[in-house]
Amino acid sequence: MRVALLCEVDQAVYHVGDEAIGIASAAQLRQRGHEVVMISRQEKYGPGGQPHAESIPALTFPWPLDERDRYLAEIRKVLSGNHVALPAKDKLFKIMNQLRGVDALVIGGGSLNSNFGWLVYERLATALVASFLDIPVVLSGQSLGPFLLLSDRAALKELLELCQLVGVRDADSYRLATQLCPEHPAIFQTLDDAVLLDADWDHPKANRISVTLGDNAEPFTEHDYVSIMAALIDGLAQRTGAEVEFVPHMADPDRPRSDVRIHKLVAAQMSHQATLLPIEQAVDATTRLATSRWALTTRFHPVVFGLLSGTPVLPITLGRYARSRVDGALANWGRSNASVPFAALWDPATGALRADVADAVLDALVAGADAELNAELAVRAERLDAASRWWDQVVAVLDEASGPADGSDAIDASDPADTHREAATPDSVAPLSGPAMLDQIDRFTGAVAAAIAPFRYAPAAGTDRTVALIMRTQNRPGFLDRAVQDVLEQAWADWQLVVVNDAGDTDQVSSVLDRYRSELGDRLTVVNNPVSHGMEAASNIGLANSHSELVNIHDDDDSWQPRFLLETIAHLRAHPDEEAVATRTTIVHEQQVGPDWVLYDRIAAWPKLRAMHLLDFVKLNRIVPICLVYRRALHDQIGPYDEDYPVIGDYVFHLRLLQAGQMGFIDHPLANWHLRPLQTDAGATGNSMYTHSSDHAEYDLRLRDRALKEWTDKNGLGLPMFISKELERETHHLEQKIQEVVDALGTQQQLIADLQVQLRATDHAVRAGGGFNFAKRQYQVARGYLSRAAGRITGRL
Repeated sequence: MRVALLCEVDQAVYHVGDEAIGIASAAQLRQRGHEVVMISRQEKYGPGGQPHAESIPALTFPWPLDERDRYLAEIRKVLSGNHVALPAKDKLFKIMNQLRGVDALVIGGGSLNSNFGWLVYERLATALVASFLDIPVVLSGQSLGPFLLLSDRAALKELLELCQLVGVRDADSYRLATQLCPEHPAIFQTLDDAVLLDADWDHPKANRISVTLGDNAEPFTEHDYVSIMAALIDGLAQRTGAEVEFVPHMADPDRPRSDVRIHKLVAAQMSHQATLLPIEQAVDATTRLATSRWALTTRFHPVVFGLLSGTPVLPITLGRYARSRVDGALANWGRSNASVPFAALWDPATGALRADVADAVLDALVAGADAELNAELAVRAERLDAASRWWDQVVAVLDEASGPADGSDAIDASDPADTHREAATPDSVAPLSGPAMLDQIDRFTGAVAAAIAPFRYAPAAGTDRTVALIMRTQNRPGFLDRAVQDVLEQAWADWQLVVVNDAGDTDQVSSVLDRYRSELGDRLTVVNNPVSHGMEAASNIGLANSHSELVNIHDDDDSWQPRFLLETIAHLRAHPDEEAVATRTTIVHEQQVGPDWVLYDRIAAWPKLRAMHLLDFVKLNRIVPICLVYRRALHDQIGPYDEDYPVIGDYVFHLRLLQAGQMGFIDHPLANWHLRPLQTDAGATGNSMYTHSSDHAEYDLRLRDRALKEWTDKNGLGLPMFISKELERETHHLEQKIQEVVDALGTQQQLIADLQVQLRATDHAVRAGGGFNFAKRQYQVARGYLSRAAGRITGRL
């Protein structure tokens, strides 16, 4: 059988993990008697690498969502018989012709999520072509999500449905796959495909730290990332006396970028000497880690290779995406609570390493190293056997789908000895194909685990959280999906989310929240109002159903940077005299593309503001709820949200807050205020400031009128009437001055024309050789014209 193998290989930027997946997967298919044709990027082949003797070009999808949708629609048209839907030179036609010469398609391991959304579309389109050609498709060793746009979720669901067999490499991905396709007969949890790479995992170990750092510091600044990683590596080197070796896993062989670049920056800040290596072929890079006594990384595959070789690896995770993949790999080998969120090591106030947490983590790592090595080596044979059995299943499915001439040698994929899967319910986790999942052993326990817990996505259960997030929603499931994922992306995880459904469709809300219940756990509270009470009443209901020190109103259509809670909470703890803190906000203009909303412009909101003063707010509201975190005790002073205001209720609250106490300010953008100015109808997706602009104006007047009456009841009408008259006189005077300037500008047209004549004369004289003195005289004349014109204008001001 000829099998086309689609992996993310032969890219311009060489990726050790992706290449290891491709090498190992191809070897497993060849060992079972099949010929492999790689589907390749055909860009570069790594340091010293060579092109394949035969390969099929990979489809290339654009990044913008609307362009992705368009290209996929055009591919569908071609497959439906409209061959002119794409230009004849489009690579799709070459790919189709070459796929006609294979018997099956295997889509190898990788990550399918909206961080790299074009990959979901590329793999779906390739599977659609295979299905059109009646070629069986298997998906192997994938991580799914956790972040997915609605369009990517739909595309991923269709891809899974096209596959006869699906293998995902972590528990989170299994939950998502069975949630998307609960009736699929063959979804399994497997191991990462690279575990079967033919490398020397038993090579003697040198007292060396193998360091691999990705060059993307998001959501943190590169400056903080570099300084903290340098200090952490120094700390491990000091404890172990080990040499430090930087081993890049992702870099262009011809340009010192990606891992190579960041490694150089980190090494320059370290007190210990370090060896900086260039990018190497996958087997060489993995062997370096296997021969090291220690490893520290922010990438995924060094964790996989460390588990294989028994090298204790300290994984530092930067966000939800990394946590899901890394913790999933560790769990597959019986290790839990073994990664460290970068946020737990970072002090928001100084940007420096939190020495107490780092010391505790490193001490625990060193103390448990021998036990970890022995535990990992003890299960390695069984893990490799489980990975091998997965490929037996892959080949069995392909053989059955292609109808082997002699079925006597085929493996029966329905035999419980060869394959096993639990019921595909959203809360179940299937065991690996073969042996059951291993019992979990915590790396970090006690005080170390407690220090890390608030930064992990599943902190310890409890009723009182640091901050309550009140999310008001009504019949906007798309926005609600995005908002819940936004909360889950936060680097600070000790929160309670209260979703107040203000008389919206309860089934819609449940459908969205069910997607994330395994992550939300006991941090979620849902309140369904049978009758709509309005936004401010919804906020009060959220307050009544939450228990926390701090509060934020997270409307379902707004979003944060992942550091928002981390920094605002740290600020309030460092400033006990402040009742609240606001962050700089970015206005995001967005428009709808399919089921998703895509930004098309970003604008800084009130860029000149440097602090939160009541004087600034008296004129108009300067912030929106998404950017504000405040102390719950504030309500004891000023009462609940004012339900008399169906709009501008946040403005009312901000004024009362500033009257009662101080509001701090974090002077960099951490919150996003999403606006849809093109959506001017009164539908569910519009912003009230556009769709109910008259209500905003009316209630703003009512607010000011009420405040004025309260003042005049105590002080009389004298001062307001005096101020009103003075404003009228000043406005009239200003209008007169503006008109005089406009009139003065109109009379200067002749002066400007004369000036242009003088300038042309000067230019002509210089070109004709009239000399410097003539040019100087002409310049003086022109300057006189300008002086008189300016004098006439400024004299009017």
